[in-house]
Amino acid sequence: MHRTLPREDEQPGDLPTSHSSQRNRSPKASKRSSFEYYSDEHPEIPKVRRASLRVEEKRGLPSTTARRMLRASSTAKKPHVEEVSEDNFTTEVRGRDTTKSIMVARSHRPSVYEPPTLTQRRLRERSQQPRTMLVYLQDLSHNQNVIQIGTMVLAGLILLPIVVSALINSFHPVTRGLSLAGPYLPSTSVQPADPHQLFITPTDIDHPAPPVFATAAYLLDADTDATLYAKNPFMHLPVMSTTKLMTAILAIEQGNPDQNITINDTMQNDINQLPSDSTLFGFRKGETYSLRDVLYGMLLVSGNDAAVVIADALGGNLPHFVERMNERASQLGLHDTHFMNPHGLLMDGHYSSAHDLAVLGRYAMTLPLFRQISAAQQYHITDNGKHQEHYAINGNQFLWWYPGVDGGKPGWDAAKNFVQVISCTRNHHHLIGVVIHTINWWTDMRDLMNWGFDSFNWISPHDVDLQHPIVFDSDANYFSRDTKDFTIPTADGGRYYIYTGYNISGPIMDYFDTGGGLKTFGYPNAMPITSNNTVISQHFEHATIQCDGGTKQCKKV
Repeated sequence: MHRTLPREDEQPGDLPTSHSSQRNRSPKASKRSSFEYYSDEHPEIPKVRRASLRVEEKRGLPSTTARRMLRASSTAKKPHVEEVSEDNFTTEVRGRDTTKSIMVARSHRPSVYEPPTLTQRRLRERSQQPRTMLVYLQDLSHNQNVIQIGTMVLAGLILLPIVVSALINSFHPVTRGLSLAGPYLPSTSVQPADPHQLFITPTDIDHPAPPVFATAAYLLDADTDATLYAKNPFMHLPVMSTTKLMTAILAIEQGNPDQNITINDTMQNDINQLPSDSTLFGFRKGETYSLRDVLYGMLLVSGNDAAVVIADALGGNLPHFVERMNERASQLGLHDTHFMNPHGLLMDGHYSSAHDLAVLGRYAMTLPLFRQISAAQQYHITDNGKHQEHYAINGNQFLWWYPGVDGGKPGWDAAKNFVQVISCTRNHHHLIGVVIHTINWWTDMRDLMNWGFDSFNWISPHDVDLQHPIVFDSDANYFSRDTKDFTIPTADGGRYYIYTGYNISGPIMDYFDTGGGLKTFGYPNAMPITSNNTVISQHFEHATIQCDGGTKQCKKV
């Protein structure tokens, strides 16, 4: 007859039965003791439970035969059982019927079998097996002391770089968006963790850093990546056609300069959306040009239509190409740049910074094709039946007069805001200069380059323009203001002489002005020197001015 097995919370000897099963049980079956649960006549009982009887025999407990004798005697009159001492393993129990005696073994386990828990079984199995590294690690993972120590070590490893970085920064001052009016910083090989921190390492310490008209400016040593000069380097500003630097980079990296591009309906429609006063190279629907020709039209003439053609040809459409521009900006570490179009016309959300333009210009100059195109003064496209003839003149004015210029890109909003990225190499020393929103681009860029090269030999676009015309010279009124006596106001109320690269201020400037100025003293040719903590002196071409810092009294020596 089938018997239901006990649940985990039931005693093995108390098997649940229904009332009907109780009625159908024979008298003989009802008299069976709980030991029948362990009998081998019940195969439905788990083997592990039936095997437990043999464990008892090994421990000296009553055998199965003894249990059967006990079960057989259960039908007879129960003998009187005397109290058994706990410390005796066996004892003789005599009843009223002295002809019978029973040996009872006192078990040290419960009268009913309780299967071991999962944890007990695992501990037993683990103790019987050799300890492996995995078991050892599992034990450690449950050790609270080990967990606490491991947590402390991990926290230390995470905090250690932060602490070291803080200590390094505490010993190396950093400048953030400065114009270099203060003391110079020593050169260091430690790179800041914050991309908006700069170590200024000027190469010229004999001259003061030049003031500029530009809202933002930057001078980068392209050979060492050292920042030589920075004014508002991370300010977000419209950068106009210098945007075409990124457009050219993508065209060179992703395109083939000899591939043919045919002006289709999409390109023509996008060109038609440009403002009427927009600078154009002059593409027509149905014409076919090489990518190289289009790049010349974009970088030399600054054709906005050329930028549109490149974007549609290589990106499929303008939005997709602009996405690539922003992705490439992120890859190059331009954290203060975001593009909305491929040409640079003013749009909300389209900006860059002086620092980012310097980095972008430096990278562009590592591409041979870009270097070749941006250094060309002119380019001729002949009529070959697939397109009309074109003459392209490089609008980068700095290329036409300043020694060593080998590339770059200007930008202009047709008003007062001028932007320029210039690459210049002298004596194997390569510099990248950037000015954004300046009213006097030639003075700002020349002063930065002179200071970066530590070379102040006078050269003026005004003088060069008299020898051979500089492109768009009329837009700058033929550089008529660029004379040796031209000065720039400084932050301390003084003035900077671009001719020699020195400034004057304070009582020395007052005495200079009242004493005859340039006619008497000439141009300053040294920085002021302080001696005895009170006496300040400065050398000029024809004399030296010495002033008492306390009394403000000055004299010519």
